[in-house]
Amino acid sequence: MHVLIAVAWPYASGPRHLGHVAGCYLPADIVARYHRLAGDDVLMVSGSDQHGTPITVAAERAGVSPERFANEQHEKIAAAFDRLGLSFDIYTKTHTEIHADTVRRLFVALHRNGYIEEGVQPAAWCPREQRSLPDRYVEGRCPVCGAADARGDQCDACGSTLDVAELGEPRCRRCGAVAEFRELRQLFLRLDALQPRIERYVAEHPDWRASVLNEARGWLRAGLRPRAITRDLAWGVPVPIPGWDDRRLYVWFDAVIGYLSASIEWALRSGEPDAWRAWWEDPDALHRYFLGKDNAPFHAVWWPAILMGSDEALHLPDDLVVNQYLTSGAKMSASRGVGFTLDEGIERIGVDPLRHALCALNPETADVEFTWDQADSLTRTGLLGAIANPAYRVASLLWKRFGGRPHPEALRDAVSERAEAARALEEIGSAIRNAELRRALSHVHASGAQVNRTLAANEPWRLPDDDAHRVLTRLLPMLDILGVAAWPIVPETAGRIRTLLGRDPTPAGWTSEDSQVRIEQRPEPPLRL
Repeated sequence: MHVLIAVAWPYASGPRHLGHVAGCYLPADIVARYHRLAGDDVLMVSGSDQHGTPITVAAERAGVSPERFANEQHEKIAAAFDRLGLSFDIYTKTHTEIHADTVRRLFVALHRNGYIEEGVQPAAWCPREQRSLPDRYVEGRCPVCGAADARGDQCDACGSTLDVAELGEPRCRRCGAVAEFRELRQLFLRLDALQPRIERYVAEHPDWRASVLNEARGWLRAGLRPRAITRDLAWGVPVPIPGWDDRRLYVWFDAVIGYLSASIEWALRSGEPDAWRAWWEDPDALHRYFLGKDNAPFHAVWWPAILMGSDEALHLPDDLVVNQYLTSGAKMSASRGVGFTLDEGIERIGVDPLRHALCALNPETADVEFTWDQADSLTRTGLLGAIANPAYRVASLLWKRFGGRPHPEALRDAVSERAEAARALEEIGSAIRNAELRRALSHVHASGAQVNRTLAANEPWRLPDDDAHRVLTRLLPMLDILGVAAWPIVPETAGRIRTLLGRDPTPAGWTSEDSQVRIEQRPEPPLRL
């Protein structure tokens, strides 16, 4: 099966924090790694969102052009993702000609089909600076929760998606002047005309997470309205029709098209320009999107509407894996400097300990508080205690007493142990397939804990050689699947476990290989802190 793993595009406005990683980037990587081991053809795509007001705001503060700032931040974000081991097939950016061409293509199709029309919309204006104010240049009181510092497009406090005209007490974010509103000519996407098709589409996905379904259904009950897709900016993808030279396409129209443009760019880079079609034109492909909850409406309603309205027979999202927030006293926010950056997390505790902690604390159904004490505790009890150390203890005993060789009769007769290990592997695989990563990790821990319990109950170091050899050998099937099951979550640690057992560090598939076990050299701990 062709599986597209589409991961939300982070703004190239500064370092990514641990909330971003826990919310979508690490879950996407774990699931992508699993699908590859399960034999699926995976294409994992994302990139830096370089357009929109978050970048222009940050670039002004830095005193550089938006393009220079966005490119610098893209390189830093890509490097941090690479350090964490995120296995993107392509991590690109929106300020490319391929992306602009793809955006223009869908815009023209929507315009031709009558789904884009001209209209007017109240736009914020700063009387002090004598300039229009795009969404994120305006702050005010949230109409939903009452927070005093909501932005013109979104409230960080409650996660609501907003229109700038809805803000109470609006003010210019740059100078603090009270914002005025003036009618401004814009182009609108006719979401209202596409509502019947969106309703049918949402009804076909009752298995989405409840929070996503509730939000999509809420939008539909309220009635979809035409939504502006242009902004009074000089930075972004130009509007591809005459008379709109002073406008750019709104970032939320532009950015979601990145999943398609990244796939096309990947195909061009691979030397097979049409290879992307296997994922986007095959009705049997599986498209899985990984997002934070503030992105849910755009992927449940907006992006499917763009695809439907273009009439290009492109594959719609099948699965929206939408997580809640990781918090650190408050919702982590790059723009407000709340939380810890990805690079800070790696420097502080290391790659696998960070991946392990963020998987254990994955905010799947509710916001989760993150602390370094929690991360340290999870490393000791989970990553070390239940994953790394069981394999090291068994391998060390086999090496010291039996030259690393399993007991041939015990290995042949370990039928029930292999069956139990296979059941555990299937349970873990099922949890990862469902993006229930906390449940998956708990089963990985349970497999290692079972090895520890068997060692404690039998004390093979006290047994005669033949008995000890049999006890240790019967533990190998569970250790074998531990090296496979832990690999999507903590690949470096799992690779070292596999090396202890005489395996290639990367599993060949989601299956056991216990018949080939042989410890060829003195074991070293598979995790060093």
